[in-house]
Amino acid sequence: MEWWADLWLNEGFASWMENKATDHFHPEWNIWLSTQAGQQGAMRLDSRAGTHPVITDIPDVFAAATAFDAITYQKGQAVIRMLEAYVGEDAFRAGVRSYIKKHAYGNTVSDDLWVELDKASSRKITGTAHDFTLQAGVPMIRVQSTAGGIVMTQERFGAEPSQRTQRTWRTPVNVAGPNGQWRGLVSAAAPATAPIEGPVVVNAGQTGYFRTAYSAELWARLAPEFAGLQPADQLGLLYDSRALGEIGVTPMSDFLALARNAPATGDPVVLRTLSDQLAALDWLFEGRAGRTPYRAFAIARTAPIAARLGWDAKPGEADNDAILRRSVLTTLGDLGDAATIAEARRLFERYLGDPTSLRGAGRRTVRSIVAPTADEKTWDAIRQLARGSKDITARARLYGYLGASSDPVLAERTLKLALSGEPSPPEAPAIIAAVAASFPEMAYDFAVANRAKVADLLEPTQRASFFPQIASLSRDPATLEKLTAYAPTIPASSRGEGEKAAAAIRFRLGLIQDRVPEMEQWLAATGG
Repeated sequence: MEWWADLWLNEGFASWMENKATDHFHPEWNIWLSTQAGQQGAMRLDSRAGTHPVITDIPDVFAAATAFDAITYQKGQAVIRMLEAYVGEDAFRAGVRSYIKKHAYGNTVSDDLWVELDKASSRKITGTAHDFTLQAGVPMIRVQSTAGGIVMTQERFGAEPSQRTQRTWRTPVNVAGPNGQWRGLVSAAAPATAPIEGPVVVNAGQTGYFRTAYSAELWARLAPEFAGLQPADQLGLLYDSRALGEIGVTPMSDFLALARNAPATGDPVVLRTLSDQLAALDWLFEGRAGRTPYRAFAIARTAPIAARLGWDAKPGEADNDAILRRSVLTTLGDLGDAATIAEARRLFERYLGDPTSLRGAGRRTVRSIVAPTADEKTWDAIRQLARGSKDITARARLYGYLGASSDPVLAERTLKLALSGEPSPPEAPAIIAAVAASFPEMAYDFAVANRAKVADLLEPTQRASFFPQIASLSRDPATLEKLTAYAPTIPASSRGEGEKAAAAIRFRLGLIQDRVPEMEQWLAATGG
């Protein structure tokens, strides 16, 4: 890269290339399905205040450090994949080869790549590439029925009103239905009509970086077909229905109904996504009477998957099933499923007496379930495991489990332990961050109160971003005031991290106020 502004050209492209190669050698892993989780993280960030373009101004070292984020990596990767799908593999490969050959041993800017891709393809991509790399934000394609097909218009998907100011992206869209396929560009300035009828999937294959908002009529035809869709499109419906429901574009019941009807024998990556999404929503119900029926609903969705997979790996099972097992069992633990927690505790006690009884992924699964519900005895046992570990990765993970406790007394003890000198300097900030997952206000106040000590444990360029990231999981409006007070104490080029954290808190507070009651009403009306 010629300058840090084009950091994505190294990192976003590398993220895409590593998955391209992995998919070539291990197609059974369905790696592109797994990358959707990272892309969704980028889209969440990109739809809130504090986001930035893929290609962004980098005036100093602090801005360079904060540019190593989901926008650079995951959005950058998503844009590359979208452009490849639009021009085709062969043309894209030819353009990249020409670019590498022309600029070998030199420095480049993003336009150098676009020039070579335009030469290699009849579909010119520079305009689309500029739209997606030079401006922040996420497009939203609205889909309505029309005579003989559908009409697609474009808006901006924003998690808050400030992020809904109209922008336009020349967006590559792939539409598939029973009577054919359509590919083309859709923008705010140029809506498009596709002669595709029946249950229509927009963004078929999920290679596009945008949200799809179906009309109620089209959704009513598509949602019942969920089980028969390709796994990538099942993921798209799960992610989009939740994201659109959260900002009120569509009802949250669209997501809940999909979750209710998803088969327990589907693709492992889709089921893992469903499990993770259900676990993520649970936290919003904390302290509410509606948490009990929500947890019953979520457990009913995930328990059959766990029952099918069991606790132990099976000979010859798919690698993705092994990953799914850990996800659903951990989710059941997070949801407070008594049977899952009891079995995890039994296995953990056996492990303490016989360390060979648990290995690898099974050991991590049991620990991750036991840690949040740990009592003092269990907390002490995990600490002793950490202190006795000779493996730096295992040791760091064990100290992190101490921070997962849902007991506020143990959480306070963990924070004090972080700065006691027992954990190594690289481990201590991660322990504080682990506590923040359950007690963000406690962790933030502790970190700020001990700011000098904590800062000494961080790289200089991490110091500005660490504290806002700790606060970003808060559900307390008072934390917004704390972030406002914190902002003047860091370099101006790093204040975007505080804006991101504040945006995440405002968004979460809005969900609790507006969307949780909506979900509670649906659960009460339908019985889940």
